Amino acid sequence: MTAPGTAPPVRAIDYAAIAQAAYAAYQLFTAGGLSLEEATQRILTAIDSAKTEILAHIDQIATAEARSCARQAVIDVADIRLFSPDTLQAFARDATGCVTRADSLLGAVSDKGALDQLGFAVNAVGPIALLARARAGFDTTGLKSTLRSANNSVLTKLEPACNRSVVSEPGPVRPIVEEIITCTAYNGVSASDSRRLSPKPQPAINVDALRAAAAANISWPVAKAVLPKL
Repeated sequence: MTAPGTAPPVRAIDYAAIAQAAYAAYQLFTAGGLSLEEATQRILTAIDSAKTEILAHIDQIATAEARSCARQAVIDVADIRLFSPDTLQAFARDATGCVTRADSLLGAVSDKGALDQLGFAVNAVGPIALLARARAGFDTTGLKSTLRSANNSVLTKLEPACNRSVVSEPGPVRPIVEEIITCTAYNGVSASDSRRLSPKPQPAINVDALRAAAAANISWPVAKAVLPKL
């Protein structure tokens, strides 16, 4: 087991792709593009492709109750096709409760490291809860609203901070003026770029790309990737 506070072993950009694939499968099912069994297989495949890494993130959650319910959901979903109707309904309620618990904690916790791991966890359990509720015949409207709330909290609270500075140095004819933008995630990872403002201004700096680069190993890009699927 990975101890709380240990550096995560999987890049968030990979995690984002996994979570996005799982949510996309559910979205295709609701739009009529996949059968429930096809969506189930895609979600299970996405989770299984990085189950060890997903569980490693979950093991870093500081709150024992949230950590336990998320780990159980990721482990148990592999057998979802074998559940009796009663077991399936109980699993669907438990997974939903795990998402709502994470959303509540995301609204209350101030430590950004804790917020980060909750952000990973909510998007591990989110597709599982949606799948379980669909298979049980339960409505998913409230769950999707809760997932949007949780991911918006991650986007707001973990967005990398960006600073702009302008420097000037002597040139052969007139001063050379440069703009420098640096974006830094909560964990201290930074990404910078610069451009000449004069003479001959260069194209604007892509600040969104700098934010994404700085946040590559946290749950912020995961939330950004999955929100359009919700």
